[in-house]
Amino acid sequence: MSSQTATVSVNTDYLKSRPGIFRIFEAVIGLCGIICETQGAYCGYWSMYSFYNFVVVTTLILAVIILIIYFLGVDKLCTFINCPLSIFINDLIFAILYLIAAILMFVTIGACKTGQVARIFAALFGVCGTVVVGLLALDGYNVFRGNQSAPKSDPA
Repeated sequence: MSSQTATVSVNTDYLKSRPGIFRIFEAVIGLCGIICETQGAYCGYWSMYSFYNFVVVTTLILAVIILIIYFLGVDKLCTFINCPLSIFINDLIFAILYLIAAILMFVTIGACKTGQVARIFAALFGVCGTVVVGLLALDGYNVFRGNQSAPKSDPA
């Protein structure tokens, strides 16, 4: 009787791959966006700031979780979840939400002079986040469609 034991293995190759680098960029851009938004949120439009915060904080948390999942190879242990499909759907939804949040942040730039530069940078980080998450969604689409292989989770 043979038993298979599931083990978690560290995969540093994922951090060097294109999706891994984009996930790191996504986390850094999210952190910078949060910092800029909190410095510029002194004038009205609280609902727009709240939406921007929701999108940026959620993508930051999910980027870290996805990095941990692929870094530790947990995606190979969870066979009941289609990881490439679920991450593709996540990236697609958040690319759209990031775009909306960046547009709303651009709208607030002229609200008042206090924190105007911070809101400009928050909007620019929103655009950068849209591009990075959009590229991740494109990579996820190519993986799901079968043009490329999924990110490597097995240590070489």
